[in-house]
Amino acid sequence: AYFGITEWMKNQQQKAEQASVVYEQLLQAVSVQPGQTLDAEKRSSVNQLANQLKSGGSGLYAHNAALFLARLAVEEGNLEQAITELKWVLDNKPAAATEQVARLRLARVLIANNELDEAEKLLGNPAEAFKSEYAEVQGDVFSARGDVNAARASYEQALADNDVQQQERSMLLQLKLDDLKLAPAASASAENAQ
Repeated sequence: AYFGITEWMKNQQQKAEQASVVYEQLLQAVSVQPGQTLDAEKRSSVNQLANQLKSGGSGLYAHNAALFLARLAVEEGNLEQAITELKWVLDNKPAAATEQVARLRLARVLIANNELDEAEKLLGNPAEAFKSEYAEVQGDVFSARGDVNAARASYEQALADNDVQQQERSMLLQLKLDDLKLAPAASASAENAQ
């Protein structure tokens, strides 16, 4: 039995090392200079490496590979493929932080795909570290539905929960709040013009 366990552990170590090498190649393939996008050759390489990691199991490397594939799908405008990749992450028992990230990203893609009820279902019970982001996405759902007051309350909660170190994020949330102030004024002036 000892030799069987030792051999199994050695095999697991080899698989982990191989996955690490493939993941490093994936990271190199997805790295581009700011403002640039992946060319067709790099996209093909990313797809091959990510699918190789996903077929090898459902560990952290595989989950991150699926997150990369989802990002590429969104960049290509293929929201259905992004939804498939993000659901794969959630279906394959990710670590808690990875699950929170995948739920947030999936909710955002569902909003973009006008699947607001499905997006909202993903936003319950966020971990403390993700409360601000979840409140923001909840605000995005309300905003997409035209519920300005609920969106405002969610964005204000997101701003209150935001880490003070994240100034750019605070500015984005403030912009979303400011946009809500303009929405009723714009619709009121359009009605008055008629």
